[in-house]
Amino acid sequence: MRQLPLLPLLSACLTLTCLAQPAARQAGLGLKDGDRVIFIGDSITHQCQYTQYVEDFFYTRYPKLKIHFRNAGVSGDRAADALNRFDDDIASFKPTVATVLLGMNDGAYQDFSPEIFKTYAQDMTRLLDRLDALKVRVFLMSPTMFDHQAFEQMVAKDPARGKNKNPENYNAVLAYFGKWGQEQARKRGYGFIDLFGPLNKLTVEGRLKDPNFTLIADAIHPAGDGQFVMAYSMIEAFQEPGPVWNVSAQPQKDGWRLNAGPGNTVGSISGTPGQSLSFTLQPKCLPWAVLEESRLGATLTSAGHRKSGEVLTVSGLKPGRYDVLENDQVVGTWDHVVLGRKIELQADPESATLRQAQKVIALNKQRNDEAIRPLRNLYGQRKGKLRSLDKAAFEAWWNGEGRKQEAALLEKAASFEQQIHQASQPEPVRFEVRPSSKSPAPAAKVKG
Repeated sequence: MRQLPLLPLLSACLTLTCLAQPAARQAGLGLKDGDRVIFIGDSITHQCQYTQYVEDFFYTRYPKLKIHFRNAGVSGDRAADALNRFDDDIASFKPTVATVLLGMNDGAYQDFSPEIFKTYAQDMTRLLDRLDALKVRVFLMSPTMFDHQAFEQMVAKDPARGKNKNPENYNAVLAYFGKWGQEQARKRGYGFIDLFGPLNKLTVEGRLKDPNFTLIADAIHPAGDGQFVMAYSMIEAFQEPGPVWNVSAQPQKDGWRLNAGPGNTVGSISGTPGQSLSFTLQPKCLPWAVLEESRLGATLTSAGHRKSGEVLTVSGLKPGRYDVLENDQVVGTWDHVVLGRKIELQADPESATLRQAQKVIALNKQRNDEAIRPLRNLYGQRKGKLRSLDKAAFEAWWNGEGRKQEAALLEKAASFEQQIHQASQPEPVRFEVRPSSKSPAPAAKVKG
């Protein structure tokens, strides 16, 4: 069949971008105790990174809720493959919320083909119909970015990496797939999450400073920083609110008056107004900590400031420099002007809440490394056997050794989940603001 010209294809994408209206959404994802969230996808989901970072956010943001997560990504999958494992891998989890990220493999790494797109649209429609039958809240996600520059550089070094791929205009093809998905989300009343736009935007901006900048070194699979950009885009689309806590202190004639924001409590307030302050904070939750592998992604999105702020403002201090302590540990020194404006502590390495959150995400990384990724590998093995064995041989393996391995990994994941829930309960923090004995630091080093 005749290939469609690329220019009209891109024009259609741009037109849809302008005209498509986002699906009506409630404020926030609105997760409840006992909700079951499933991430359906291909190898980009199988990587267990963006899913892990989203899990980290909800584990630390809603410590009172027992939310259950399942990664349902399999390397190499297309929409048809997700249908082939739907009952065992998706429906059996009994999800209440599902995100769907498919399309990277469905386009076959070539220029736009009407036949290929028709197959993708048909299989996705069947998949979405089956999710609707489960009465699941669905968030449809655009395919991610195909980095043509990274692909060209990779193939120049190792031509074998380009085998069976002729990805002319493939990033534009993925844009088209994504806009089709956005329209399906609108029609069905789903949420829609744009992953394509942020990854492309940040890549273009990064190359203004470094021509070789990429978030996707192999052109297909975002590394930790790109995966964090994906996770942040999801949290944004879920409309999750920002600050964790926001403590403001104002001096009064008879002492200090403090407010900590909704859900947080302060007590044991003491100190001389204008000179010193001590109080205990019981935070409602912990900050969104990040692993070293995704630190640049957190910086590019300003995730800490926008979605995880721990803000302290102390007004009316006498001129001078002041130490701020958490649990008797100095976390920083600021002058009275900066403290009167505000300081943010969520990323301070000495922050007590950050250190607790880091323990939580370390546990979740262990959960993903030791239970979730092996489970996804098992489902990858299942796909291979489903294709290579006859029906009787496949069922004998899956209902025997396959199910046995699955049960062991699910039990291990559940054990980690219990540990994570316990570790995420925020502990009270004792704060102190006192005059500093340190010599004044250069202005450029003042934190604020």
